[in-house]
This record gives sequence, C-alpha cells and structure tokens, in this order.
Amino acid sequence: MSRRLLPALLVIAALLSDAGGSHGLALVLLLFAIPAAFVFALDCYGDVLESRCSGARPALAGLSLLLLVLSASLRSPAVIGGVPKFAVSSLVLVLLLYTVVLIGALLPGGRTVPESA
Repeated sequence: MSRRLLPALLVIAALLSDAGGSHGLALVLLLFAIPAAFVFALDCYGDVLESRCSGARPALAGLSLLLLVLSASLRSPAVIGGVPKFAVSSLVLVLLLYTVVLIGALLPGGRTVPESA
C-alpha cells in the first residue's frame, strides 16, 4: 500500500515546499516522485492484467507520470526567473488524477446479484 501512496505524498511535499519558496527542494522531491510514480503505474497495469480493474487506472497513472516529468523538466535549474506557473499547475493536476485513481480503487468494481433459491 505504501508504494501506492508514496508518489502522492511526494507531490504534496513538493507543492508545500514550492509554497514555502524552497524550489530546489521541490525539484528534488519531484525527482524522487518520478520513479515512485513509474512503479505505481506498473502496479496499476499489473492490476489490469490480473483483471482487478479497468484500463482507466493505468492510463491515469501514466498521465500523472507524464505530468510529473513535465513539471520536473520545467523547473530545472536552467530556467531563470523562478518556477513557471504551469509546473505548479501540473502538480495540482497530478494530485487530482491520483485522487481519481484512489476513488476508483475504493469503489466496488462489479456488483453481483445473489441467486434466488
């Protein structure tokens, strides 16, 4: 369960460090979040192969991984003048995607109708 929560926790920590003005720490946290998000996406894909969920969950996890890489590349040290707003906005979108994945994981997949005797 911790490998499913780790990317979201690292993104929350990166957002908080951005809000505090420590953009270098936010970049480091994002660089740690990228492999964790990749493991999460592979875990979601494994769930699809085992028929535990639909294909939407790994697609959302892959999209959030793409947005994490985009945010980390936009805030590289070569960028002068602070962090672009789109880098921070993409982190908020990543958190929204992780929330959708979490809600989808908590909802029951299929309902079974009990057979009457």
